[in-house]
Amino acid sequence: MRGRPSKGLCILVVSQHYWPEPFNFADICEGLAARGHEVTVLTGIPNYPEGSIYAGYGRGASREQMHNGVRVRRVGLIPRRGDLFHRVLNYYSFSLNATWVARGMEPGFDVVLSLQSSPVMMARPALAYGKKNNVPVLLYCIDIWPECLTVGGIRRGSLTYRHYQRVSRAIYSAADRLAITSPRFADYFRDQLGMTVEPPLYLPQYAEDIFVSHEVGRHPGFDPAKINLTFAGNVGSAQSILTLAKAAWLLADDERFTFHVVGTGSEMPALRRYLEDEGLGNVSIHGRLPLEEMPSVYASSDAMVATFRQGPLLGYTLPRKIQSYMASGKPILGAVIGEARRVIEEAGCGLSCEAEDAEGLARICRAFAELAPEERAAMGARGRSYYKTHFSRETFMDSLERELLSMRKG
Repeated sequence: MRGRPSKGLCILVVSQHYWPEPFNFADICEGLAARGHEVTVLTGIPNYPEGSIYAGYGRGASREQMHNGVRVRRVGLIPRRGDLFHRVLNYYSFSLNATWVARGMEPGFDVVLSLQSSPVMMARPALAYGKKNNVPVLLYCIDIWPECLTVGGIRRGSLTYRHYQRVSRAIYSAADRLAITSPRFADYFRDQLGMTVEPPLYLPQYAEDIFVSHEVGRHPGFDPAKINLTFAGNVGSAQSILTLAKAAWLLADDERFTFHVVGTGSEMPALRRYLEDEGLGNVSIHGRLPLEEMPSVYASSDAMVATFRQGPLLGYTLPRKIQSYMASGKPILGAVIGEARRVIEEAGCGLSCEAEDAEGLARICRAFAELAPEERAAMGARGRSYYKTHFSRETFMDSLERELLSMRKG
């Protein structure tokens, strides 16, 4: 039996991904620990996004760690590598191994928090511990399943989709409470999964404090004489990075613009091929940079770019990059749909067009270039103000803590 902290909760957090992988889950857990709660994280061996085990974690090393007040317990898994087959093995190896470990963990946690990105099966260990020990589970749905599969080419109505529809419905229904990053997730649970649950807790993601803070200098590689338009974050199929590349091609004769891509992901080879085939010189690829360098990247950018793949999934979601863009006080140029487009337009913090519309993106880039500096600055200021009102870290932590406390039994 675990000893209880004098005031707070004993919280078991389950997430396949955790520090030192590039997710903000550690910030959430460390925030709970700073508020007086005892936090233990059950997670996998770090290997995201490159797909190979991080240095210092191979051969059973660093399976138990303390990091910034949080106890971290790691279970073995098969690394992602770079192909679909190993990604599936990665998903299932964590789910199976962590479920086995969770069932054998000591009782005494007051509540379980499942940080569910992809795949939905990563929530199973949380549910296994909760069921065995009669402990309530809060499932924080960050990626919505099985809709995420459509980005990988799985058709709605296919056998694979229907299988994971049943799996997802069972997992979501088994949680004692659901939290969601976008209000539209509740519509998905009702309309696509046929679930009748109490309204989920709306818990939108927030940006790291580093994006909200002080002024920083310019980043090398950003020419102040140009209009620097920057895409930052994961470069995967959902992000439709070729929309940006095609817009850059349409603007190749306009010497005012330079596009920047900061990040990495599965679509980076396709982007590089396109740039080489078209001989484009107005797109700079910077790769994935350390988090501490990102504020200077933002500060050196005149606007931030968001591109989505066309499809229902991205209509439901509000990717965290939108919050980071807003927190930094930079205008947003978005080829986006759904919740992200609603937020940009409601905040008045940028210009938008349809997803995968390269011509539309080129058009709003030109429109942005014609704006007076004062109006560009006003766009960014409106985004930051909206962020502070709706998406701040403090608001997030208050809501999460209040919900976890309300779930404690006894």
